[in-house]
Amino acid sequence: SHDEERIVYDAITNGSAEVKSVATAIERVKAAAALFFLTPGPKLIWQFGELGYDVSIDQNGRTGAKPIRWEYLRDNKRLQLYNVFSELIRFKTTQAVTKTTDFSLQTTETLKQLILNSPTMKVQVIANFGLTDQVVALPVGRWFDFFSGDEITVTSSLPQYAFRAGQFHVLT
Repeated sequence: SHDEERIVYDAITNGSAEVKSVATAIERVKAAAALFFLTPGPKLIWQFGELGYDVSIDQNGRTGAKPIRWEYLRDNKRLQLYNVFSELIRFKTTQAVTKTTDFSLQTTETLKQLILNSPTMKVQVIANFGLTDQVVALPVGRWFDFFSGDEITVTSSLPQYAFRAGQFHVLT
């Protein structure tokens, strides 16, 4: 929502000890972005959200001017986040599957899975927002990891893939 606190600011201010560092918060923003951008529908990004903006929404009043943070472009972690946003937006604007009406979101308290289906492509976004590693059952089939390019062949629906705390994958 446009009325919510910035994700990185909220994590380092109100998060548990395990997520209070900017580097950890930025990794979790990548996971949130994958779910956010690839869920069908229009999206809004706050000023410098693609770089992990960590200034409170309430600075200078809720609607007051916020500091411009171009120096974030010199921070390697923030630049990686920018690149993830860029690739996810490119995927969303070039792949028909992101406009499908055949999608679902399966969630537990810490594990989120977005499933997109179209006649030409299937996409699974899986993110572990927990503080501990989780073993996840990937869907049976041949998948490609969007960011690494790795091919994953899954032959069993038994839980088999370890997801580190904060880890996510976009599988096509």
